[in-house]
Amino acid sequence: MLPVSGSLEQVGTHGKRAAEQAVEDINRAGGVLGRPVELTTVDTEGSASVATDGYASLADAGVVGFVGGLVSDVSLALAPEAADDAVMEMSPASTNPRLSEAGRADGRKFFGRTVPSDSLQATAMAKILDAPQYADADRVAVLTVDGAFGSDLGTALGDQLDAEVVTEVSYDPTADDFGGVVDEVFADSPDAVGFVSVPGQEGGVLDAYGASDYEAPWVFSAGLFDGEIPPYYEGFYSASLSSVRTDGYFHLSQRLSDIAPLQPYAANAYDALFLMATAAEYAGEASGPAIADALQTVSGGTGHTVSVGEFDRVRTLVDAGRELNYQGASSGVDLTEALEPLSSYLVERVHNGSVEQVELLQRQFFESGGDQ
Repeated sequence: MLPVSGSLEQVGTHGKRAAEQAVEDINRAGGVLGRPVELTTVDTEGSASVATDGYASLADAGVVGFVGGLVSDVSLALAPEAADDAVMEMSPASTNPRLSEAGRADGRKFFGRTVPSDSLQATAMAKILDAPQYADADRVAVLTVDGAFGSDLGTALGDQLDAEVVTEVSYDPTADDFGGVVDEVFADSPDAVGFVSVPGQEGGVLDAYGASDYEAPWVFSAGLFDGEIPPYYEGFYSASLSSVRTDGYFHLSQRLSDIAPLQPYAANAYDALFLMATAAEYAGEASGPAIADALQTVSGGTGHTVSVGEFDRVRTLVDAGRELNYQGASSGVDLTEALEPLSSYLVERVHNGSVEQVELLQRQFFESGGDQ
């Protein structure tokens, strides 16, 4: 359940291809419990209402789990539906903090994700905006894309900042003109801008800033340093998931070389599907409750390592009564009780037209609430 049309088409299409690759890898090894995985694609168009209608058709068909949604609005809408139906939902990209508690029913959590909560993203962005060695801002404008993702991450960022939030602005990524949005962002002369958006929906605002006379460092949310770096990005920062590539990422990239480089969250989509299949194999039952119960066990950082394309090894280890530890394409994917990873974040800065890595914030930093 991904957007394969509309403004997020490229991100969604790469996620779909990655999920298809996971299915191919699993079925080549004999499928789950000796049965092939059957993949059906629903185009959510990035819309909660479209996704809800599409989900109903999957539920009627007896689906046990699905990869999606991509945007947080969709996942927030689908999580209670999936929980009521005991269907496992694994999002590759929805980072809203409210999803840490979403999708609970009958003592189980039927919503999981292969990306960390935005509570970590907010902590990392706040550090960059506040720290003397980075933006060192006293007055910050917070600019967010419309929707639950932007609104909730913007709120979390404001709560984490030591600096004063002087302006809070949201924008419609489908608007025809963004000059007024940029004027509103700079109306109270902020020292820096905290910018919350998603790949494919940020370009209009940033082009409008580049054409203006305003000047201040921006701190981006994850995934926005991608492709060519415009000159006006000089001095900008990003708090992104650690870009240290796993062996699994390189194996997946080789399998999907025709669409390289992979869009953000494609690797997460592969992991989401592969993890559900691994959980079902481990549980000995292909059902939503069985998958929900086994996900943390097969991903939690202990046991024999399995990775991308190794579903034959999954079966061999399960048959031998061994514990599993899936090391994914996106990360180690060590899921917590909330079925979400605690990941490292990378502080990046644009310097002389290139993106440089300046600090790695380890999971201990987030476990301490940003105090370390």
